[in-house]
Amino acid sequence: MVTPDLPDEDRRLARLAALSVMDTAPEPLFDQLAALAAQLCGTPVALLGLMDDRRQWFKAAVGFGRNETPRALTLCAHTLVADGLFEVNDTRLDERFASHPDVQADPALRFYAGVPIRLDDGSHPGTLCVVDYRPRELSEMQREALTRLADAAAEALMMRERALARTHDTAQAEQPFRVLAEAAPLGVFRSDAQGQVIYTNPAWQRIYGMKARAALGEGWIAALAPEDAASARGQWWQGVERREPFEMRYRVRRPGGGSGRRQVWVRARPLPGPGGEIDGFVGIAEDVTDKLSTERELRESQALLDRTGRVAGVGGWSLDLHDLRLVWSDQTCRIHDLAPGHHPTLEEAISYYKPEARPVIEAAVQRAIRHGEPWSLELPLVTASGRAVWVLSQGQVDWQDGVPVRLVGACQDVTEHHRAAVELEHSRQRLRVLYESTPALMHSVDPTGRVLSVSDRWLERLGYRREQVLGRPVDDFLTPEAAQQVRDVHRPVLWRDGHADDCPVRLICADGRLRDALISAVAEYDAEGRPLRALCLVDDITDELQRRAELAQEQHIRRQTERHVQELDQLLRERSEMLDVLAHEVRQPLNNASAALQSAVASLAGHGEQQAQDRLMRAQAVLGQVLAGVDNTLAAASLLAAGGRIARLDTDIDTLIAVTIADLPREQRDRVVVHRHTATRTALMDMSLLRLALRNLLSNALKYAPGASPVTLHVMDFDEPAALQFEVADAGPGIPRELLPRLFTRGARGGVGAEATHGLGLYIVRRVMDLHGGSAELARTGPLGTVMRLTLPQAG
Repeated sequence: MVTPDLPDEDRRLARLAALSVMDTAPEPLFDQLAALAAQLCGTPVALLGLMDDRRQWFKAAVGFGRNETPRALTLCAHTLVADGLFEVNDTRLDERFASHPDVQADPALRFYAGVPIRLDDGSHPGTLCVVDYRPRELSEMQREALTRLADAAAEALMMRERALARTHDTAQAEQPFRVLAEAAPLGVFRSDAQGQVIYTNPAWQRIYGMKARAALGEGWIAALAPEDAASARGQWWQGVERREPFEMRYRVRRPGGGSGRRQVWVRARPLPGPGGEIDGFVGIAEDVTDKLSTERELRESQALLDRTGRVAGVGGWSLDLHDLRLVWSDQTCRIHDLAPGHHPTLEEAISYYKPEARPVIEAAVQRAIRHGEPWSLELPLVTASGRAVWVLSQGQVDWQDGVPVRLVGACQDVTEHHRAAVELEHSRQRLRVLYESTPALMHSVDPTGRVLSVSDRWLERLGYRREQVLGRPVDDFLTPEAAQQVRDVHRPVLWRDGHADDCPVRLICADGRLRDALISAVAEYDAEGRPLRALCLVDDITDELQRRAELAQEQHIRRQTERHVQELDQLLRERSEMLDVLAHEVRQPLNNASAALQSAVASLAGHGEQQAQDRLMRAQAVLGQVLAGVDNTLAAASLLAAGGRIARLDTDIDTLIAVTIADLPREQRDRVVVHRHTATRTALMDMSLLRLALRNLLSNALKYAPGASPVTLHVMDFDEPAALQFEVADAGPGIPRELLPRLFTRGARGGVGAEATHGLGLYIVRRVMDLHGGSAELARTGPLGTVMRLTLPQAG
């Protein structure tokens, strides 16, 4: 460490000698100044040092075990040269002090701030400084307070110099402290050895809203909030009894009895007397209400920024160019797979980038520092957990007085975006290859009609080579009539509407042959809406036109077939009408009887006729079975009369299911659960017959399913061979084994319970499916339930 030479050294040493202060006994005034400096700056060490030609001697020291240091090893010489506040935030990062013994010691001297003591003749006999064992930085208020304390020390030295010619009086010694306290921005107080307040400065009185006299003794406690008074008084007297420094925080009521409270932070230190006893306490009181509010708002703001960054996936960072201290936000830590709050070194942060990315970002940083250019780069990065990602790294330089002092920026995980961009470029390349190799006839043109690109199939069909086509007007490959039609009609429509559909043209092949085609085109525009290009799809209809004669004959035959179909439809309608008349004549009386029974049941409800009501309900159930039997009997008759011929029409599947469920008794409909496993909307069938078959299966399943358990209807389809399939599943006890061989035969009866029966129902189901060329089968049965399956072919 090199100690700088001080200007006008002879005059400075002469004035120091005139002070007659070197190696004198401790004095309360200077001890108080040092103690105040330590309290105000929040440091463990405060020194008031005077420097002669060989050493620095400490007139007052707080938290320091030596009373002098060699001049060659003092940091205060730099303060005297600076002629103002001199602050070193971290001595280990400053090459002037990194090798100093106190910096190398344990604990290490890491922070220093000093102010020269300036006398009335401009000389600097020494300094007032504060020291800490951790890196830090003083606030503006602390710097101002330390400067004022240095001025008070100078005033005290000059007063001491003048007082040497007079009688040393204790009151005179106290006067500088009071002068300093009167001007101090913080509240200053002093108590005697018993803890009774004997002095408060104006700032203290403003904070507490009390007059000086009212605060004496224990009067200051009256200003405290009632809920804090007992605790604060106890801490005060505990510190007094132990004769040791103490601090506390409590609330002070606003003057005038208002509801507002002020948070006050109090710190006090004992004052040693001449014989080593405690002469009293000196302390400061700081109104920290606004500071705490600001800190809370800052924490809330930081929490909001962190939540916002987390939601948006954007992290922040900053790098101090003076000490290379790097700070990451929590989201930046998460992007690197590190715990929030991690503080990496600059080397660690760079190491996460892949080797090929490091020179890129270092060059961007250098350009930013030299020329003020911000950067935004997508770079590959490997996280702490070994995960490979891409990040968008952005940054810029903060300047102070034309000097770069800090780099700030943001980073965002853009892995998915990068992959999408890469895939998009690959897709574009594949699209170009696909465009040229597509089996379709395609070409693109610019707004003037010149050919920009053309597919291989287009060239093959018309017999040209690519170099014969690109750059030429598309009109060159059209007949004059077609070219005129394109210029006058189709092209204006394309650029106006953005598309043109099925425009008829005639193309000229390389060998002179003509081909008929339909061209459809889609326009592409730039950001300002100006046309860029049009992509055209060419549909060669030459062979289609040649087959039109054959199609005309085929359409004639189709019309004849449609007439036959209409005649058959008429016969089917007549048959259906006859069956409807029969069903009406048979079912209407039964329906009337069912309605009468239902009305009787409703009339008896609430009149205590439960037995009669139960009988009527059983009669109604029996009548329902009779109606179902009549329906099945009529259906059987219809099937027998059909002679194997049915009308299979394109039928909406959902309508079939809805009508079938509506046929069921009202109390059973909600038990049917439909699961659609196909998006097919229609199928070929005779709806009335298939409705009957499906209703019989659902009725059987509802009959044997226990309690109110659901019955499930599954709807599926298959491609090979094309077929629609229905499955009805119940949770009943299963079908008896002895009934299985004759399950679908007419008159088969059996089941579980006295009322269980199989008559015409399943026989009709099978006959309906036979007429449709399909099948009705038992998929499975057992104690866990039964599944019946209907397969309806659709091929042909």
